[in-house]
Amino acid sequence: MLRLYGGWIAVSFLAIGQDAWFAFLEDTSFYWGESLLYKIYWLLFIPQTLLVADLANRWPIQSSFLNNGWKHLVASFLSSLAQVLVFSGLVAGLSRPLLGYAFRFEGVLRKSLAEDFFTGILMYGLLLLVFHRFSGKNKGLEKGRANILPKTKASPEYLTALLVKDGAKTLRIQANSLDWIGSEDSYTMLHRAEGKWLYSESLTELEKRLNPEDFVRIHRSSIVNIQRVQKVTSRLTGDYDLQLLDGTLLRLSRHYVSKVKGRLL
Repeated sequence: MLRLYGGWIAVSFLAIGQDAWFAFLEDTSFYWGESLLYKIYWLLFIPQTLLVADLANRWPIQSSFLNNGWKHLVASFLSSLAQVLVFSGLVAGLSRPLLGYAFRFEGVLRKSLAEDFFTGILMYGLLLLVFHRFSGKNKGLEKGRANILPKTKASPEYLTALLVKDGAKTLRIQANSLDWIGSEDSYTMLHRAEGKWLYSESLTELEKRLNPEDFVRIHRSSIVNIQRVQKVTSRLTGDYDLQLLDGTLLRLSRHYVSKVKGRLL
């Protein structure tokens, strides 16, 4: 944005130079004060640029210029008209104290409408397109960065305890106290050293609710608590035997080996 402001200041000085060059070629008088006063028109692009940038953000062109192009055309028209009116008022108001003689507002307005109005529409139209283009690139860059950066998710609530029936009693069993879990039709059987209990949930559903840091599927019919595994023995067929701390032997199917790589193997 600062470069753009510097550009408008440079244009103002170039326009003054153009007036001086024209006076030299035509062998006419050149009035610095009058030329500087009239070049306020170009300096007014500096504050107006902020408004244009805001309009470009509010009315982005989606897929083609026709979608919101008419809004940009109206914005360019109104911006140029506002600049011409402000410019005419400034010239009329500052001419007497700065130059010693006054320019009439109506005369300056008529001259500016004839010489600057359509140029202003073109300049503001181009500015809207430029701001839209850079705004789109920045949004695309931010979107690309968002896709590159890893997405963080809230830690899921894993099952810490299970309620099971033991005759007329209901027991609360801590999940991390289990040795392994087996499939029992549409139910599961919870195993630990001192007993086993039927649990009314399928193995697949229960697997989703258990902490994968502790429990891993080793077979279509069993899940094991990896903290309870004492020894792993290969069957030389791609399958393995897992021996738990209480001596229980479980089969690790070759189809589930990839899940325990680096943890048990």
